[in-house]
Amino acid sequence: MRRYPHEEFSDEEKKKSVAILKELKEARKEEPTNLRDHLQAFNDGVIAIIITIIVLEIQPAIHEVHYQEFISNIVVFLITFFIIADFWYDLHLSFSYYILKPTKIVAILDFILLADLALFPVMTKWIMAEVSTFAVVNFGIVFLIAKIVEILTQYFGAKETVKDSQLMKIIITRSFIRRAFVGLLTNIGLIILSLFIPRLAMILYLVIPLISFIFPTPNQIGDPRNELHRH
Repeated sequence: MRRYPHEEFSDEEKKKSVAILKELKEARKEEPTNLRDHLQAFNDGVIAIIITIIVLEIQPAIHEVHYQEFISNIVVFLITFFIIADFWYDLHLSFSYYILKPTKIVAILDFILLADLALFPVMTKWIMAEVSTFAVVNFGIVFLIAKIVEILTQYFGAKETVKDSQLMKIIITRSFIRRAFVGLLTNIGLIILSLFIPRLAMILYLVIPLISFIFPTPNQIGDPRNELHRH
């Protein structure tokens, strides 16, 4: 392989090389910020498409006999809509407050979360066709996976942001362990309830995101400062 001795090039060419290397170095510094902006835009776009696909699954009531089914489908759509909207809002808070310099791991987890959320139109169509135990249980499993991946995305994003503070690392870890434990128990409980009363489970899948959105807990990802005051 041919080598290019540094001495063979003019001073002007050397200056150009130094300037380019400096630009590349600056670009590497800005890469996490650019990735954060692109992830936020990508999240917005994908989630908007998911919600659009879900609403397109609603079939109009051509005849009066189909009107009850039409209303039922709208209810199922609203449940899924608020679930997806709650995920979007959580991601908005995460990228606004804690995921300031996302790593590749955060990006991969974010993609997995979006891929899981993209299954909701299929799950919603399934439930619109028949509110059966099997359909609601599978809906719950997709919801559970999304919650787990969301928590992992937030955790690794926040961990990178507070990497220089040992105290904040401890606080963030404890906060996420608690949230993961509560979320896991709640969703497993809903899946079990789906085996016996699937319609009630579907209603609770709507109630929980609404409560989370309207009455956020103090130790949610958006505001762990209350826990910091305890220390």
